[in-house]
Amino acid sequence: MKQSVGYSVTLNIVIVFIVIIFTFLSATLIYYKSNKVSNIITETIEKYEGYNEYSRAEISQRLTALGYNKNKLRNCGTIDGCELQYHGDDGYCVYTCDDTERPCYYYYRIKTNMLVNVPIVNDFLELPIYANTVSLFDFEESFVNPSCSQE
Repeated sequence: MKQSVGYSVTLNIVIVFIVIIFTFLSATLIYYKSNKVSNIITETIEKYEGYNEYSRAEISQRLTALGYNKNKLRNCGTIDGCELQYHGDDGYCVYTCDDTERPCYYYYRIKTNMLVNVPIVNDFLELPIYANTVSLFDFEESFVNPSCSQE
Protein backbone atom coordinates (compact mmCIF):
# COMPACT_ATOMS: atom_id res chain seq x y z
CA MET A 1 0.00 0.00 0.00
CA LYS A 2 1.55 3.26 -1.11
CA GLN A 3 0.60 6.47 0.61
CA SER A 4 2.18 9.80 0.04
CA VAL A 5 2.93 12.40 2.63
CA GLY A 6 1.40 15.73 1.76
CA TYR A 7 3.33 18.89 1.10
CA SER A 8 1.96 20.70 4.17
CA VAL A 9 2.98 17.86 6.52
CA THR A 10 6.50 17.84 5.10
CA LEU A 11 6.71 21.61 5.37
CA ASN A 12 5.58 21.49 9.02
CA ILE A 13 8.25 18.88 9.82
CA VAL A 14 10.94 21.02 8.17
CA ILE A 15 9.81 24.15 10.05
CA VAL A 16 9.82 22.34 13.40
CA PHE A 17 13.28 20.94 12.64
CA ILE A 18 14.64 24.39 11.76
CA VAL A 19 13.17 25.93 14.94
CA ILE A 20 14.76 23.20 17.08
CA ILE A 21 18.16 23.61 15.40
CA PHE A 22 18.13 27.42 15.79
CA THR A 23 17.06 27.09 19.43
CA PHE A 24 20.02 24.83 20.22
CA LEU A 25 22.38 27.05 18.24
CA SER A 26 21.26 30.25 20.00
CA ALA A 27 21.40 28.56 23.44
CA THR A 28 24.96 27.43 22.69
CA LEU A 29 26.03 30.93 21.66
CA ILE A 30 24.39 32.53 24.71
CA TYR A 31 26.08 30.01 27.01
CA TYR A 32 29.43 30.66 25.33
CA LYS A 33 29.14 34.41 25.87
CA SER A 34 28.04 34.00 29.51
CA ASN A 35 30.93 31.64 30.17
CA LYS A 36 33.33 34.08 28.50
CA VAL A 37 32.09 36.86 30.79
CA SER A 38 32.69 34.62 33.83
CA ASN A 39 36.22 33.88 32.60
CA ILE A 40 36.97 37.59 32.08
CA ILE A 41 35.84 38.42 35.60
CA THR A 42 37.79 35.50 37.09
CA GLU A 43 41.00 36.40 35.24
CA THR A 44 40.77 40.04 36.30
CA ILE A 45 40.16 39.21 39.96
CA GLU A 46 43.15 36.85 39.93
CA LYS A 47 45.29 39.49 38.19
CA TYR A 48 44.62 42.10 40.88
CA GLU A 49 44.55 39.50 43.69
CA GLY A 50 41.07 40.39 44.80
CA TYR A 51 37.93 42.26 43.89
CA ASN A 52 38.94 45.88 44.41
CA GLU A 53 38.62 49.21 42.61
CA TYR A 54 41.27 48.26 40.02
CA SER A 55 39.68 44.95 39.13
CA ARG A 56 36.21 46.54 39.08
CA ALA A 57 37.37 49.19 36.59
CA GLU A 58 39.05 46.67 34.30
CA ILE A 59 36.06 44.33 34.44
CA SER A 60 33.76 47.18 33.47
CA GLN A 61 36.04 48.17 30.59
CA ARG A 62 36.41 44.62 29.26
CA LEU A 63 32.69 43.86 29.49
CA THR A 64 31.87 47.06 27.62
CA ALA A 65 34.36 46.12 24.89
CA LEU A 66 32.78 42.65 24.69
CA GLY A 67 29.30 44.13 24.32
CA TYR A 68 27.92 42.42 27.41
CA ASN A 69 24.30 43.23 28.16
CA LYS A 70 24.59 44.70 31.67
CA ASN A 71 21.08 44.09 32.90
CA LYS A 72 20.52 43.76 36.63
CA LEU A 73 20.40 40.30 38.08
CA ARG A 74 17.04 39.61 39.61
CA ASN A 75 18.46 37.76 42.57
CA CYS A 76 22.04 37.11 43.58
CA GLY A 77 20.93 34.68 46.26
CA THR A 78 23.17 33.15 48.88
CA ILE A 79 25.84 30.48 48.73
CA ASP A 80 26.75 28.42 51.79
CA GLY A 81 30.05 29.51 53.30
CA CYS A 82 30.28 32.57 51.05
CA GLU A 83 29.65 36.26 51.62
CA LEU A 84 28.15 38.47 48.93
CA GLN A 85 30.70 41.16 48.12
CA TYR A 86 29.20 42.77 45.02
CA HIS A 87 25.59 42.74 43.83
CA GLY A 88 24.88 42.56 40.14
CA ASP A 89 24.45 46.17 39.09
CA ASP A 90 26.66 45.32 36.11
CA GLY A 91 25.08 41.93 35.46
CA TYR A 92 27.20 39.76 37.76
CA CYS A 93 27.59 38.92 41.45
CA VAL A 94 30.84 38.34 43.35
CA TYR A 95 31.06 36.24 46.50
CA THR A 96 34.01 35.84 48.87
CA CYS A 97 34.38 32.27 50.16
CA ASP A 98 36.74 30.81 52.75
CA ASP A 99 38.88 27.92 51.56
CA THR A 100 37.99 25.05 53.88
CA GLU A 101 41.01 22.95 52.90
CA ARG A 102 43.63 25.62 53.60
CA PRO A 103 43.33 28.17 56.39
CA CYS A 104 44.28 31.77 55.58
CA TYR A 105 43.19 31.30 51.97
CA TYR A 106 40.01 32.43 50.27
CA TYR A 107 38.57 32.39 46.79
CA TYR A 108 35.96 34.29 44.84
CA ARG A 109 32.86 32.82 43.29
CA ILE A 110 31.31 34.69 40.38
CA LYS A 111 27.73 34.38 39.21
CA THR A 112 26.62 35.53 35.78
CA ASN A 113 23.37 34.77 34.03
CA MET A 114 22.68 33.06 30.78
CA LEU A 115 19.79 35.27 29.69
CA VAL A 116 17.60 34.20 26.79
CA ASN A 117 15.67 37.16 25.43
CA VAL A 118 12.76 36.36 23.13
CA PRO A 119 11.21 39.38 21.37
CA ILE A 120 7.62 38.64 22.38
CA VAL A 121 8.34 37.37 25.89
CA ASN A 122 11.20 39.33 27.48
CA ASP A 123 13.69 37.44 29.63
CA PHE A 124 12.31 34.07 28.64
CA LEU A 125 14.93 32.06 30.47
CA GLU A 126 17.53 33.00 33.06
CA LEU A 127 20.07 30.36 34.11
CA PRO A 128 22.97 31.07 36.51
CA ILE A 129 26.55 30.30 35.53
CA TYR A 130 29.15 30.04 38.30
CA ALA A 131 32.93 30.35 38.12
CA ASN A 132 35.60 30.16 40.83
CA THR A 133 38.98 31.83 41.12
CA VAL A 134 42.07 30.09 42.39
CA SER A 135 42.71 30.28 46.14
CA LEU A 136 44.29 33.57 47.17
CA PHE A 137 46.36 34.17 50.28
CA ASP A 138 44.73 36.39 52.90
CA PHE A 139 47.47 38.79 53.97
CA GLU A 140 45.28 40.56 56.54
CA GLU A 141 44.53 37.25 58.26
CA SER A 142 48.22 36.36 58.25
CA PHE A 143 48.99 39.42 60.39
CA VAL A 144 46.31 38.47 62.92
CA ASN A 145 46.94 34.74 62.89
CA PRO A 146 50.67 33.89 63.09
CA SER A 147 49.99 30.21 62.31
CA CYS A 148 49.33 31.20 58.69
CA SER A 149 52.28 30.53 56.50
CA GLN A 150 52.40 31.08 52.79
CA GLU A 151 53.00 27.73 51.10
